Formats: sequence, structure tokens, C-alpha cells
Amino acid sequence: MSNARFSFALTGGKLCYALCKAIAPKRGSNLPGAVALKLDPGFLRHVKGLDPAKTIFITGTNGKSTANNMIVHAFLTAGHSVCSNIEGANMKAGIASALLKNTSAGGRFKREYLILEVDERSLARVAEEIKPGHLCVTNIQKDQVQRNGDPDYIYQKIKGVVEKTDSLTLYVNNDEPRSKSLGNSLAEDSRVISFGVMQNSRGSEPEPGWEVTMPCPLCHDALSFAWYNLAGVGAFSCAACGFSSGGPADFAVTEVDYPGEAFTAEGVRYHMSYPAEFFLYDYALCLCLCTGFGIGKGDLRDALENFENIGGRVESFTHAGKTIKYMRIKQENPETLQSALDTIAIDKDKKAFVLGPAVVDDMIPHYSNTFYTFDCNFDPLIKSGVERFICFGNTIANDTANRLRYAGVPDESIEILDTDDDKTILSAISSCGTDNIYLITWIKKYEKLKERAG
Repeated sequence: MSNARFSFALTGGKLCYALCKAIAPKRGSNLPGAVALKLDPGFLRHVKGLDPAKTIFITGTNGKSTANNMIVHAFLTAGHSVCSNIEGANMKAGIASALLKNTSAGGRFKREYLILEVDERSLARVAEEIKPGHLCVTNIQKDQVQRNGDPDYIYQKIKGVVEKTDSLTLYVNNDEPRSKSLGNSLAEDSRVISFGVMQNSRGSEPEPGWEVTMPCPLCHDALSFAWYNLAGVGAFSCAACGFSSGGPADFAVTEVDYPGEAFTAEGVRYHMSYPAEFFLYDYALCLCLCTGFGIGKGDLRDALENFENIGGRVESFTHAGKTIKYMRIKQENPETLQSALDTIAIDKDKKAFVLGPAVVDDMIPHYSNTFYTFDCNFDPLIKSGVERFICFGNTIANDTANRLRYAGVPDESIEILDTDDDKTILSAISSCGTDNIYLITWIKKYEKLKERAG
């Protein structure tokens, strides 16, 4: 009965994929898998020919899409065949869709490697049906509180997978405490490999009042940081139990040349298409894992030289002679907001800063607030030459302005637009005295503004 049901689901899913490809391509990354799972809830475990030794999962809060796509690109550059969900559909339906495209009519896997981005909350359910031989954890941080709650909740879910999976190779972020500590949960027949980034020119040291308050994931006492590469990511230690980032990671980025768009790892200089601090950890993980799979330095250089990320973190468009640079963040995620603020602060030219957090309506309950902005340090941005601050949105524009006031921005430098009207927002940007504009808002609003700007 199970074989017949799987065959029915496989046929139905493949038919749905063919229809999506012809009629609605954007639905093809998720809908076919949803159909297959509806027809056979055990569809994933019934796919034949999956090899755990060649199955790689990438999970975590930030960076998993970029790391996944970079790793896939490197494997393809080296001549391997790969099945992956590079479109970012990282839950069970998206994973089922990826498998539908890469299985025979009899349900046998047709590729050499299965490399998947897996949603951190869905990881346990996916791992019950597809056993990974390799698990990469980018970081575990605050994100989507209405869905994930506290990051320690997600930490426990990932930890449970690590504890239950035998013969696992675990790749952990040496500089992020929760990820690093997962190495203490491995079964005896498993191993851990760490990746990291040494302190570089864009790193920082704790400022009074802005020390990260994070409990040690092992003993729950207070952690302290000697320096940061990103918010909550750097050289850390726990005075109570001795847990720390320790020395350099097993695989580390040792030198970074931001102006030259390059970095050095294991004595080799690589091109960095995306010269930003948060991308460095994706590069480190990619090189760490690919080196372990025997991919040569020549192939890795070629792969990083021409890697193009889907939906970059920094995009731009022009309007009324202004260059508007969109800094893409994950709303409700203070680490990505802090990275964006720090990146803008590097630009010391005169500029305007436009901030428009939105209602989070991708799941119930919908809500809007600015709580995550209070985890961020706005001081470097404010001191970097911002002439004008514009806060927009018909729900929390005034709350956003208050956050800037708490950071010391005077009222006369803040313009509040209590609206989501695209024309009004673009008109305010047009009136700025500088042509150098930075925008932070949700992706749909950015796309509407770009379209309206023509």
C-alpha cells in the first residue's frame, strides 16, 4: 500500500510541477511538493537512493540561503551533480519539490549530492525522514518571535537533531556561542568541524552599555566578548565554566581586504563578490565544507569568482537624481539590522537614512513593533554623516522616530511620514539635500517603491 501511495504521490507531484513550469513558474518551488506530501505524508522517506554520506543540510538563523547556494555553486563548478532548493523553499514542501525534480519515474534519486537549506524550526521533522550525514549550523539568533519565540527554543530543537543523528559530521560557527556549543552534544561516532573569521578591520570591541547580554549555552552564566565581527559573533568566553571560542577555528578566514574585495583562508587568496562582514561566515563555511569533500582550490577560486547570490543584501535604484541603496534585512532580526546599520556607517559621505518597518503579516498573529531596534547600536550610524532621517509607515513611524530620539537624534533631523503611500515617500526622498540615500524596509515595500520610481 505504501509503495502504491508513494507512486501516486510521485506522479501527482511531477504532474503539478510540469503544470507550474508551464503556467506559474514561481509556484514550482513549493506547490508540487505540497501536493506530493498531501498524497503521501511519508513522501520524503520513500525516495530511493539517498546516501547520508552525500546529504548535506544547512540550517540556522542567518546566512543559510547564501551558504547553501554558494556550496551548491562550488559543487557544480567542480563537476558534481546536485539536487538543492536554491530558491529558498526550505520547509518540507519545498524540499519535496526539489526531490520531485531530481528523481526518476520510479522514485529513485538521480543526482550525486543532496544539498539542502533547511528551516531551523523544521529541521527535526525533515531529519526524521531524510538522514543527513553532514549538518551545517550558521548561527542561532533572535528571529521571528511570533513563530520561534526565544532563540534558545530553536537551539534545543537543533540540539535534539544533533544528539539523535549518528555518524554525523557537524559544522559549527566557532564565533557564535550557540552554534559552537552544539559540538558538545555529538554522539561518539560523530565529529565536529568549526569555521570562523579572525578579527579584521571592520571588527569592533564592546562599548560601555552595549555589551552583549547572552547566557552561556552550557552553564547559563554570563558570556563576555573580547571583540565582535557581527552582533553576538566574535571572540567569547564564559568565566564560570570555561566555554569559549578558543583559538582559531579549524577553518578560518585569516585576512580580509575589503577594498580589494578579497580574503585569505588557509593561505589562499579568494575573490569576495560580496565584501560585507556577514558574508564572510558564508564564505568560511563554504570553503570549510567543500575542502572536506575534496574540492580543489582551483575549483573553489573559480566558484567564488563568479558566484552570484539570489536577492543580494544591497540593491539600488535611482529616483529624481538620487541613488537609493536598499539594505535588505530580516525584519524582527536585530543581527541583520545591526549589520545593515554598520555597513551604512562605513560610508562617511553625507547621506539620508530612510527607515520603514512594516506590519509582519506572513503568519498569524500579525503584529508590528520596534522591539528589535532596541538591541541595535545606532551610534556609529548617527556619527557617520547622516543629514536627515525619514521614518515612514502607517503603523509604527512614530515608534521608529522615538527609537532614533533615544539614540540622540534631534527632532529637527527627523521627518515622520505616517503613511505607506509610495508617492509620498518618494517625494520626501526627492527633497533630501543629498543624493546619497539609504533605505531599510521590507522587501515588498522596496519593490513597490522601485517600480513607482520607474
